[in-house]
Amino acid sequence: MSLRIGQIALHSKDNKTLASFLSELLDMEISFSGEAVRLTSEEFSLVIIEDPDMSPKSSMVIDFFTDSFEELQGLIQKIEFIKYRYRITFVTDEGKVLEEVKIHNVGHLHYFFLSDTDGRRWKFSYRESKTPVVNPFVK
Repeated sequence: MSLRIGQIALHSKDNKTLASFLSELLDMEISFSGEAVRLTSEEFSLVIIEDPDMSPKSSMVIDFFTDSFEELQGLIQKIEFIKYRYRITFVTDEGKVLEEVKIHNVGHLHYFFLSDTDGRRWKFSYRESKTPVVNPFVK
């Protein structure tokens, strides 16, 4: 069985601000669909629904994987550039606010968390290959 993510629906106190932030962060195209805002990329789409009563405490963590550790570090630089404009924060695994990003390492997994404009937590990760590189000329 092969599963793909079709669309992720998010609720937001200010869907246009969240859409602008996520569009810039994830390089997604913005379009409007009735009262909702839609973000699309080749891999998946997000629909953001205006909900003044939404609570970030009830939301799940969304985890994205990069293809390299360098891409994970590049994403941090991108976030540093836009974080003050959108008042986003880096957070620990438990949700405690950090002054700067900290990449956590657990075995072959490297990751960090940030909170979006509604306080929802996002996780960005890179998983190293477990297969060691073997040099055929060394015995």
